[in-house]
Amino acid sequence: MKHIIAFIAAIMCSLSTASAEDGPFGLKWGSSVEEIRTSGVELKDFSSSEFGRSFVATKLNKALSDQDTTLLSFGYDNKLWRIVAVSRSYENDPYGNSVKSRYKELSDVLSSKYGKGKTSHHLGRSIYSEPQYFLAGIRGGDSNWFTNFDAGRVFIQLGLSASDSSTGRWRMIFEHKDGRRSFEDGKRSQEKGSL
Repeated sequence: MKHIIAFIAAIMCSLSTASAEDGPFGLKWGSSVEEIRTSGVELKDFSSSEFGRSFVATKLNKALSDQDTTLLSFGYDNKLWRIVAVSRSYENDPYGNSVKSRYKELSDVLSSKYGKGKTSHHLGRSIYSEPQYFLAGIRGGDSNWFTNFDAGRVFIQLGLSASDSSTGRWRMIFEHKDGRRSFEDGKRSQEKGSL
């Protein structure tokens, strides 16, 4: 009898762990908006609904020193499935040396935690292949600089963006794969209901 009770307790523990998987920044995948707010995170509505109901989050329990903006998406079923973190601006550096250095540090940390990622570092043609136009190429879409990590149940992309030819940022996208499927099902259902 004791063995049966221990077995049932072990199963219950594993089920509760599976439904509340740890995500980045002290968040848990599948959490509701209310659960996130209860944990002390402040959420402000985000105007785009491209990824379902989304919020700009502040007062995260964990964050990176240069993390500026964090966007949480809950799809159509009120379950956290997508997290985007964007850095502060790295200014006055058309070569992108500062933001590329930080990108390398973050890529190394992600590799040690999730395994080696698949890197795509592509410089554009013409002037965008020259080092002094690195961020201009990123800004114009002629160049790209990112790494994708396939971490089992989570997809992660670390990349660079630029708001002008001398200001860069890093961006990390975390997507829980089961949540992604639920989001896509909800989106199809909503679109079908709209037509």
